[in-house]
Amino acid sequence: MLLAFAVLTNVYLFRSSSERVAVVRLARDVAAGHKLERADLTVARVAVGSGVPTVPERQLEDVVGRRVAIHLRGGTLLAASQLAAGRSPQQGQALVTVPLKAGEVPPGLAPGWRVRVVFTTGGQAPAAGASTQGGPSVVPRDVEAVVDQVSAPDA
Repeated sequence: MLLAFAVLTNVYLFRSSSERVAVVRLARDVAAGHKLERADLTVARVAVGSGVPTVPERQLEDVVGRRVAIHLRGGTLLAASQLAAGRSPQQGQALVTVPLKAGEVPPGLAPGWRVRVVFTTGGQAPAAGASTQGGPSVVPRDVEAVVDQVSAPDA
């Protein structure tokens, strides 16, 4: 009787572990802020635990048109937490790329950090809007910003 119970338990565990559900998966790499298109997404049938966040296949069309909050690699199972809550950038904001040398980046800089962008002329050509008529140079005021994405150095 104990042997029969052990066999039935193993059969149950094996069958329940092989139950697969259809979830949304990324077909290719997408950058932070990218507006998802249908071609960016596929459906995969996978066995996932109840604690693993995924987007079910039935919500696929709800995901199309939304923006991703972080850079994601192709093949990643999509989770709702990886999608931006609102439109990015918001009305009255701009998304600006700021190339920095490795020594200029604060250690541990990551998306979500609040930073202040400080404009300087640094002995280079006058900044945009700076006076070149011999008068005092005008440097744009400092700007508060939020880091959207940090990527590896580009050769």
